[in-house]
Amino acid sequence: LPAGGSCAVVESVKAASDVYCPIAGRVVAVNEHLNGAPQLVNQKPYSDGWLYRLELDNENDLDQLLTADEYGDLLSDQS
Repeated sequence: LPAGGSCAVVESVKAASDVYCPIAGRVVAVNEHLNGAPQLVNQKPYSDGWLYRLELDNENDLDQLLTADEYGDLLSDQS
């Protein structure tokens, strides 16, 4: 799966949105529990609501990602 490639689709009542892979790698697991309980994506995104597990092509690519705090700061700066 290339960085920036579509790796999932999240559907809601109003729309369907692609989810893009932030870094390159190989999908090694998908969360089958979401088939019966898709609300977990919103309710427990950091535990039971994960979408897939990725084996990274290059672990150094992780340095390009934002932490939750950095992302919060970015959103605050934009408002």
